[in-house]
Amino acid sequence: MNSLAYLTTDVATPLRFDYWHDVVCRHCIPAASRAMTAEPFEGRLDVRDVGAVSVNRMSAPLHYWSRDAHHLRQHPLDDLWLAFVQDGEGAFVQGGRQGRLNTGDMLLYDAGRPFECTMDARSVYLARMPRRLLLRRFAKAEDFTARTIAADRPGARPLHAMLQETANPAFAQPHSAAAERFGGALIDLLAVTLELQQDLTGDAGAEHGLHARMTAYIARHLDDPALSLDTMAQAHHVSARTVARAFARQGATAMGAVWQARLAASRDALMGGRAHSVTDVAFQHGFSDLSHFSRAFRKAYGCAPHTLLKAR
Repeated sequence: MNSLAYLTTDVATPLRFDYWHDVVCRHCIPAASRAMTAEPFEGRLDVRDVGAVSVNRMSAPLHYWSRDAHHLRQHPLDDLWLAFVQDGEGAFVQGGRQGRLNTGDMLLYDAGRPFECTMDARSVYLARMPRRLLLRRFAKAEDFTARTIAADRPGARPLHAMLQETANPAFAQPHSAAAERFGGALIDLLAVTLELQQDLTGDAGAEHGLHARMTAYIARHLDDPALSLDTMAQAHHVSARTVARAFARQGATAMGAVWQARLAASRDALMGGRAHSVTDVAFQHGFSDLSHFSRAFRKAYGCAPHTLLKAR
């Protein structure tokens, strides 16, 4: 693919938003969407590959996007994306954080996790960054999703200029040597910009975000007996030491959080009438030793699990 342009004015008015939805899902991230204006929808998406990076320039009135667990299962993606609002405003919600965007702002978001977004995109650049290439340059990049990077932050303005430069006809051949180098330079500059944000804000905020993502990850994988400090670290592309430090800041340990979450979910299942036996509950929530589960449950709640089963 060299470069492509899609205009909703090329289709009949009643079909415009459906057309827009299909085009954006095809070239960006599959998600649910809805228009937030009663006016005929006029949008344009310009698509260009520059080496390993794909840059899309969007112009469209206010509308909403939501990527949930269903989309993650049906259309799994592993890229990180950078939004740059050249002109417009919007908001992203991901991982328990909300980043607001105004003209000149940027924000990193993760295609591999749920998000919600509203965007009034008079001119917005959306750049797909291969996760492995960005993490190779800055291992903590994922900790900065849904965090606004204002125009006056170090590294922001050169990155703006490079994103806008991708429209240059010189990059019409996406896999030319020059395009490959330019795409690599874009990833390099984004990595530097994110690292500079870390230097300004410190590690505490990033570790708080990692803790929130880990907590959500634990909730999704309670039934996996292999869930461990190492598997959590691998799933989030960080070291086990980083995971341990993120939980330590909250006065906890990673595996302690796993045990607490499993016990709480087991208790809810027993009290909510969703369990046929204590054994079923234990195994469904990641416990592989029934006697160990019973002892831990009694210690946490002051009663044996079978008493809650009988009390229903």
